[in-house]
Amino acid sequence: MRGLQRWLSPYADWLVSRAPGVRVTSTYRSYSEQLRLWRTRFSNPYPVAPPGSSYHEYGRAFDIVGPAETLDRLGALWEQMGGTWGGRIGDRIHFQA
Repeated sequence: MRGLQRWLSPYADWLVSRAPGVRVTSTYRSYSEQLRLWRTRFSNPYPVAPPGSSYHEYGRAFDIVGPAETLDRLGALWEQMGGTWGGRIGDRIHFQA
């Protein structure tokens, strides 16, 4: 998956392949992209980490959109694989390692 660290990409690809119809919307973000999201966080329906503390900035996170039930299922699977799922903190679309 483009934008992720090489070691993480195959795991993310495999996870996404478990649920046809979901779509990856974000992987790597630069500091300036994260800052832009942080500044507009009050109009964003999802939590946003401050610049410098987002795993997206290190190529270690990806966001997936899809039905809530599907994201819950993928989140549980991701946790079984040893990853961290944002659904535990109200950010159902966020997956990181």
